[in-house]
Amino acid sequence: MIRSPSKSEAKIIYDINVHGARLMGVSRRGFLAAGGALAAVFAMGGRSAVARVNASKANSHAHSAATVNGWIEIRSDNTVLLRTGKCDFGQSTIYTAYRQIVAEELCVPLEAMTEVVSGDTDRTPDGGGTFGLLRYGQNLRKVAALMREASLELAARRLAVPRASLTVREGVISGATKAISYGELLAGEDLHLVIPIAGDLTMPMGLRVDADPPLKPVKDYTIIGKPVLNPSIAPKVAGKTVWVGDVTLPGMLHARTIHPATLGSTLIAPGKLDGKQFPGARLVSIDNLLAVVSPDEWEAVQAAQSVADGSEWSKWEGLPGNERLTEHLRRIATEDPTPAREGRANKGEASSVKTMRELRASYLMPYQKHAPISPMVSLADYREDGSVWLHTHSQNPQHLRRMIALMLGSDEEKVVVRTYPGAGHYGRSNGGSAGSEDEAVVLSRELRRPVRVQWMRADDMQWSTQSPAMISDIRIALDDAGRMAAYEASHIGLGMQDDRLVGALLAGLPVIPAPSAETTYGFQSTVLNVTDTWVYGAVPAVHEQAKGGAHPGQNEALGAAGLRSHSMRTPIQFQQNCPREIAISEAAMLAGRDPLQFRLDHVTDPRFVAILERLRSEAKWENRPSPSPQARSNGSDPVRGQGVSIMLRDNGYWACAAKVTVIPASGEVKVERMTIVADVGIIINPLQLRRQIQAGCLMGVSQALHEELTFDKGAVTAKDWTGYPILTMAEMPELKVVITDNPTVGIYGQGSESANALASPAIAAAVMDATGKPIRRIPLKPEYVRAAIKLHA
Repeated sequence: MIRSPSKSEAKIIYDINVHGARLMGVSRRGFLAAGGALAAVFAMGGRSAVARVNASKANSHAHSAATVNGWIEIRSDNTVLLRTGKCDFGQSTIYTAYRQIVAEELCVPLEAMTEVVSGDTDRTPDGGGTFGLLRYGQNLRKVAALMREASLELAARRLAVPRASLTVREGVISGATKAISYGELLAGEDLHLVIPIAGDLTMPMGLRVDADPPLKPVKDYTIIGKPVLNPSIAPKVAGKTVWVGDVTLPGMLHARTIHPATLGSTLIAPGKLDGKQFPGARLVSIDNLLAVVSPDEWEAVQAAQSVADGSEWSKWEGLPGNERLTEHLRRIATEDPTPAREGRANKGEASSVKTMRELRASYLMPYQKHAPISPMVSLADYREDGSVWLHTHSQNPQHLRRMIALMLGSDEEKVVVRTYPGAGHYGRSNGGSAGSEDEAVVLSRELRRPVRVQWMRADDMQWSTQSPAMISDIRIALDDAGRMAAYEASHIGLGMQDDRLVGALLAGLPVIPAPSAETTYGFQSTVLNVTDTWVYGAVPAVHEQAKGGAHPGQNEALGAAGLRSHSMRTPIQFQQNCPREIAISEAAMLAGRDPLQFRLDHVTDPRFVAILERLRSEAKWENRPSPSPQARSNGSDPVRGQGVSIMLRDNGYWACAAKVTVIPASGEVKVERMTIVADVGIIINPLQLRRQIQAGCLMGVSQALHEELTFDKGAVTAKDWTGYPILTMAEMPELKVVITDNPTVGIYGQGSESANALASPAIAAAVMDATGKPIRRIPLKPEYVRAAIKLHA
């Protein structure tokens, strides 16, 4: 925030335009001391933004995102602090890549980046979820570049040398035999760099820097590309990190929520709380939100279980049941009013292309859980002045802040969200939040005490969001030469996500609109886009279409949560890329071609050609048609197969090969080896990228083999890891990751989450190669594999 000094104490000595930003310097008599800083702050445009700035100025909790001192501070001791609203959600990108990006643009040693503040709504400047971290890292990159340019302007004046003769290296600006460090330049100064900003702080996409400074040439990089260790690991290993579950407050109560019997049930009567057995416990009922609180956590757990056993809920059957999922999706295609969307790569008249050989098949993608390895926890402190402090593990704290304010009917400035490390998981369950925040806030307001809500495993399995199911009808026409002459795909699924707070729904409090075709709030829509990027440029005729609809149960009961969807890694692209890649492998088999060579014959981008050729050697690929000459669909002896898949995401090019063993009689699949080759342009930190790819690939193997959410007509039936199994250590395959550095493209590497999406189609193709039978649904549970073999016997 820029404070206007009085006439007696200050005067403006600089007012310089720096590539769209405004550098202002203030000289203050009697104010200056040894310390000083160049602090980047920002100006916001738009009526709502101005209103929030003004509101924050008048608010005692004014250290909001709109008024913090800025994104980056260069201190007089030559150290640098950076602030970002992006949370570290497990990828560690913020603590390593962001430091590298800023140090590179500022031209300071990496060691100068001594402090990172992230994710807290009152201490960081920007919002937007923890997605596209390097794409949105451009904000920090631009701010750093603006600060470098502003410093050069200042140095030109201080050193009395032309600006064009100055350069900066290792934090020292020099030229014409003179030199000055950032610290020396800024000591005793009180400077502000006002940066133009666009966007909305508390909406899902947050803010973006609206300036265009010159960026450091890639050829001059000295820090980006280095394998920098993640500084957040050591304190975690040493037990020094404060996790969200460690946070405590004086007078805090522990709570366990008693969720309804089904996703649409209403409370008829709560169970009795036995005061003699649980003397410290208290039952709280707010509409359909039922909870037990106690100063003692174990008492809260036991009392909640006792009350839950005696509670009576209305009967509700608004879901189709997973055995009728396909039928439900087919009904969406004809009955839901949500309009269909066409693919951006559509060309030619695919439906009119008639050939002698063609593949027509349907592929089913199941609901899958985000499944954090431990249940979520949040702590809320509602205060008498109407403010609320919320401690949580959120991926999108500014957006959560907005939704909590809406629920309470208060100003956003009244809500402060502090974030901490928490249970690791991939994706944005519950709007990128834990899922218990709103319940903690409602209970804290009701009881006027800090309340800590921890979901039990069953709560998280049954009440958190899941990635949406989808069915894809695909037709591939082959010409006489065995090449694809036409590709058609129709994807039918649910809207990508539902951010509504489930506790607020149960308590009858305001929430953002339910997903619909008309909803324009964030990602709340039933409209389904063709998200997967078409990469087979040599195919002459392409037609893709996507048809979305409401989430099951969403419209079947008043205030019902329904089976809420939310984006997981590679949101929607996974559901569309997986069937496409399985179908391409199946088409190669129909053509009697090697599936890797079949892809090479149809891609036109040289980066895909390069990674596929690299994959061929790195995976020790057997160059032959599919299925394998030894393919067999019966017997108890193992048969082996190989499969391949590719993907383009966020300018990242990916190719994957899987090698599997199948027991045809039992349907058991063992993944022996996974090989991934990635060309993601400029690599910020190869050590970190490799780790992300390894973890993502293992998640993909888990999805391919095990993960499928089951539900009946009223509720999710999976309650624990038995009902929703994931990959075990004993099932881990050999994993090889090859990263090709390609700085000439000039774009930071992105799309590492592709690693998980590649696994399922490659493994399914390998099972086809081993058995000679089509595989058209995941996961590859033994019973599904046996059924597929039997269906095509």
